[in-house]
Amino acid sequence: MSQEENQNGNMNKIISIINKAIKKCPQYEHSQNYLLESRKIVLFNEGLRDQISKCQEEIRLLQKELAQPSKKLRRKAYEISKKYKCSNCDKKYGSEASLNLHCKIKHAFSETDSKTQIDHSFQI
Repeated sequence: MSQEENQNGNMNKIISIINKAIKKCPQYEHSQNYLLESRKIVLFNEGLRDQISKCQEEIRLLQKELAQPSKKLRRKAYEISKKYKCSNCDKKYGSEASLNLHCKIKHAFSETDSKTQIDHSFQI
């Protein structure tokens, strides 16, 4: 077999493979706008990609919130029982430290002079 016959045989095999592939393909419909359909699919995929990225961002934020401990919630002023009363004025405080700070700032006494007195009228 010559080289030219060998090339023709290979070419015939390739052509028969292409013809078989063409027979398996659906027929081209002239009424169908394939370019418009492909553009619709591209736009739809872009929309899906945007939704996926938004969901991934939300997931990252939620994971970040779960990983970090949240701030300690403070009690409201009306929730604090104020049983420490200033001996110099009628102010009441929820902790001895707050009362001592008040006395230092407002009354200019030392901590030993401003010993706390618990208001006995306070009921739990």
